[in-house]
Amino acid sequence: MNSTINNSEKKPEQETGPKYWRSLDDMADKPEFKEWLHREFPEGASEMEGVNRRNFLKIMAASFAMAGMGAAGCRRPEQNILPYSKQPEGTIPGIPVYYTTSFPGVKDSLPLVVETHQHRPTHVEGNREYLPYGGAVNRYASASALNLYDPDRMTSSYEGNRRISVERVKDILAGLPAKYGQTSGQGLAVLAEPSSSPSRLRLKKALLKKYPRLQWAEYSATESNNPEIAATRLLGRPARALYNLENAKRILSVDSDFLNMESGSVGLARAFSKGRRVKDQSDAKKMNRLYVVESAFSVTGTMGDHRLRLSTGNMTAFLALLTAEVLEITNGDPRLAGFLKDRAKGLQIDPKWIHECALDLVENSEHSVVMGG
Repeated sequence: MNSTINNSEKKPEQETGPKYWRSLDDMADKPEFKEWLHREFPEGASEMEGVNRRNFLKIMAASFAMAGMGAAGCRRPEQNILPYSKQPEGTIPGIPVYYTTSFPGVKDSLPLVVETHQHRPTHVEGNREYLPYGGAVNRYASASALNLYDPDRMTSSYEGNRRISVERVKDILAGLPAKYGQTSGQGLAVLAEPSSSPSRLRLKKALLKKYPRLQWAEYSATESNNPEIAATRLLGRPARALYNLENAKRILSVDSDFLNMESGSVGLARAFSKGRRVKDQSDAKKMNRLYVVESAFSVTGTMGDHRLRLSTGNMTAFLALLTAEVLEITNGDPRLAGFLKDRAKGLQIDPKWIHECALDLVENSEHSVVMGG
C-alpha cells in the first residue's frame, strides 16, 4: 500500500546540545508561556491583528505626509556651538577654576566659593576666609547652582495677562527712553524683591540716575522687618540689631526662628553651636541655655532647652509680664511693673515659667540676649 507524507506533517528534527530555560515558566512548560512565545511580545502585540499590509502602508504614508507638511515646527531650533577663536587664559579642560562670590539675600549676602569647569559652575561651598560664617552655607545657596541649568529659568514675560516673547521684551525696553526720557521717568515704576546684591544696587543707581522721577519699590510677602522698625523708632534713626551669640550664656527667642529663617541665620547658628560644645562633664555648666517662645514649631524651637507655645497675638503681653518680673527681681520701679501687669491681664501662662526665665536672664545679665522676631 502506497502512501505519501505531507511535508507540513514532518516531525521536527531532534535538537542537539544543552537546552537552556528562559524562565521558570519555560521549565514548567506552562500554556501562558507558550502563548507569550507565540505572540513574541507580552503586551500590545494583538493590536495589529486584522490589519493587512496594504492598509498599514496607507496609514504610515499618510502619517509621513502630515509630518512633512509641518516638519519645520516639529524640530528644535538649531544652535551652533563654536570653538574659541582665542582660548581664555587659565582654561585647561579637566582643571577646575574657583571664584569668590556671594549669594544675595533679603538683608545680607552669604560669601561663597564656586567651583567651575570650562566656566560652568559645578559646586558651591562657603568661603572659609569669612570668619563669622567659617565656610558654612545654607541649603538655598548650595542648590543655587542647579538654577543656572534650569531650562525654565527666566523664559516667561507678560504684558498684562498675555505672555510675550523675548523679542517683545527687548522692544519694550528699547522704547523706554523715547517714552519716559522727556519726563525723567515720570509714570514709570519698578517693583522688585528685596535683595542685598551689590550688582543690582549698582544697576538701580544707574537707572535712577537716568530716570530721577522713577518709582522704585521693593516688597516680599515673607519679609520680617518689625525689629528694624522698632529699633528705628527707639533710636530715632535707621538701625538694625546685630547679635553676637558666641559669648551669650542665656538666650530668649520671642517668635524668632534665628537658626533657620532670620537674616544671617548661618552665622547665628554657627555662633550658637559654639556655646554648645562639651568636651567633658565640667564643660556642661558652661553651655548656653535657650528659651523659646513661639507660635509654630520651628528649627529654633527644636533646639530650645525650655519652649513655651504661645500665639503670635500674645507675644506683646508675654514681654510685658517678663519685663514686670525683671523689675520685681531687680527692685525696679513698682509702678511700671504694675502697669505692665495690667496690660497683660487675661494671659494664661504658668507664672513659674516666666519667673525662672526672668531670674535666669538677670543672674546672667552681662551674657544674656533677648531676640525678637
